[in-house]
Amino acid sequence: MNRSIDTRSTCRVGGLPVALSSLSLVLSCASEVEQRPGLQVAGGDLREIRERGTLRVLVPTLPEDDLQRAGSPGAEDREMALAFAARLGLGCEFVSVDSRSEILERLEQGYGDLVTAQLTMTPERDERLRFTRPTSVVDEWLVGRRGELDLPRDVEALAGMEIHVRRSSSFAETLRDLSRARGIGIRMVFVDEALDTETIAYQVSRGERPLTVVDSNLLASIETYNSDLEPLFVLARGRELAWVVRNEAQELAGALDAFIIERQLTDHRTDDRTTGDLDSVRARGSLRVITLNNPVHYFLYRGRQMGFDYEIASLAAKRLGVRLELLVPPSRDLAFEWLLAGRGDFIAATLTATPERRESLAFSRPYLFVEEIVVRRARTVQKLASVYELRGRAVHAWKSSSHYQTLLKWIPKVGPFDIEPIPEDMEYEEILDRVGSGEYRLAVVDSLVLEAELPHRDDVAAAFSISAGQPQPIAFALRPGNPRLQEFLDGFVTNLVGSLELNDARDRYFRRSRGLDRAKARNSPGGGRLSPYDEILKAHSKRYGLDWRLMAAQAYQESLFNPDAQSWAGAKGLFQLLPSTGLELGVEDLNDPDAGVHAGILYMHKILEQLERRIPLKHRLRFALAAYNAGLGHLQDARRLAAEEGLDPDKWFGHTEKAMLLLSQPRYYQRARYGYVRGSETVRYVSAIQNRYDHYVTLVPF
Repeated sequence: MNRSIDTRSTCRVGGLPVALSSLSLVLSCASEVEQRPGLQVAGGDLREIRERGTLRVLVPTLPEDDLQRAGSPGAEDREMALAFAARLGLGCEFVSVDSRSEILERLEQGYGDLVTAQLTMTPERDERLRFTRPTSVVDEWLVGRRGELDLPRDVEALAGMEIHVRRSSSFAETLRDLSRARGIGIRMVFVDEALDTETIAYQVSRGERPLTVVDSNLLASIETYNSDLEPLFVLARGRELAWVVRNEAQELAGALDAFIIERQLTDHRTDDRTTGDLDSVRARGSLRVITLNNPVHYFLYRGRQMGFDYEIASLAAKRLGVRLELLVPPSRDLAFEWLLAGRGDFIAATLTATPERRESLAFSRPYLFVEEIVVRRARTVQKLASVYELRGRAVHAWKSSSHYQTLLKWIPKVGPFDIEPIPEDMEYEEILDRVGSGEYRLAVVDSLVLEAELPHRDDVAAAFSISAGQPQPIAFALRPGNPRLQEFLDGFVTNLVGSLELNDARDRYFRRSRGLDRAKARNSPGGGRLSPYDEILKAHSKRYGLDWRLMAAQAYQESLFNPDAQSWAGAKGLFQLLPSTGLELGVEDLNDPDAGVHAGILYMHKILEQLERRIPLKHRLRFALAAYNAGLGHLQDARRLAAEEGLDPDKWFGHTEKAMLLLSQPRYYQRARYGYVRGSETVRYVSAIQNRYDHYVTLVPF
């Protein structure tokens, strides 16, 4: 065993990712530590990793007295690795390598599957191994000890000065390039490869070393606790940091690319726990609605969001003038916990407003009324007809439901009977299936569900209502401390009740064509399918390092997944490219699904490659979508105008998109290089794809 690999304490973590506390220091491993005499050498791709059941992550060894702070780049990398492994159902094993100069060699030798070490993407490294999409984009800062005399303030002042870095680091390459380009003699002193950058920086702040170089993301973390380190100036801008796998691990690389893109494009949703009122919703620009993934509330069909509660929530967001974000907890009992914790603004899940729930929650005015119905197997001799016949029997209900509370109230009147809890992640359809098969003798469901189901199945029947002739109100649930949001929802419901939109949604999801809707829903939620072209989208997205769900969202926006679609301008296929563009990309038949998808994704890839790499990936992806729609020239005009208007030209939402809108006005487009553009169309295009992508990643795994 090579001495540079530490097998004394590796960490295996399965199941859910380990949460990192923002108030504490974080150990490099967050699960049980196992003693192992040696480490297995194994290669292969994602299939072999799944067979082993563990993702092996190579990381630099930390000094024994160094606890990584929450929020530091290293801690964030480890948290991301844990989350990625958990998403694949794998354990996660961190393997420490003493010498940073040898960590890539250990990966090539098969001692690990992945390196997460804040590595800069360099041409030399890229020839050896496969880098993922960047996890971050950083600047390289020269730093010294605060208060020292004669600290350098520009590159020319570095002549003859000592700068301490690791020989294997990208910092050494940056300094060599600067020295050659500027013709100045920069003296590099190479430190022990076992030293991490944070330790070197700490030694500089103590006066033990004169100068060193630090990535901007690590510098931001250091500045939270060490005021003795002074940033001097930037040596290199826009360096991409990424993870690394072996060249043979293309499936693993594709999954990592999709995971990283998802993290970046949906970071506005990551653990967003705010309990603000309506003003917070408007300021955020989005309405966060907690709902459930099933054929009633919310599901996907061929890439299109559907569901009764989805449509009602969409109307509320539209009236408010903000974007809709749907949040789907893994089980229905968590919906209330998520709401109170601030992960959503209200719950829309055909929720009954009961007295028990009103003790901790506020409710809007009701927009529907339902009865709670006990259902039985249709083909049975004993056909119960009264709630009083429950005595001595067992009836199934979700413990978190209003049904459960109603049943409890009947026990003193009816006499003892058993209430059997239904698993919280089980949906109505499976409950009715179990009643129809006889596995559940009795169960409780809402009358709306039966209204939708009974015309299309003959294995279950309604026995009786337990609502005692008092239909239960269905309303939105929200936190008691949000009176302005409640006022808005009350007004929204007042206009909604009796409206064409509500009646139409109720007809489509509960009364008409439910046989079709059920077929749609069976093929969509949890099934991982967005379109008939998923496999094609996955194959070409992996080839170009993109998330297939983002490409699916774009294809839906372009063509509604119709490969024969053709625009008024002559654009064709799933990605609506002009034939001339297709020929430039080497594709003749854009209506062929495989060729059309390949051309569209290749075109997106080419746009991405033309955008500056110093721009963080999430903004670059949104710029690429805008350029795909409006053209790269119009995008660059908008970015130049954004800078003139005091906006950030390296961000889309809230910045460059505002400038894009101005380019439809003569006073702006007349002095733009590429002239007029219908900016509102491009702004809607990017927002629609981002919104649809948000929904896709909620329901469909990468």
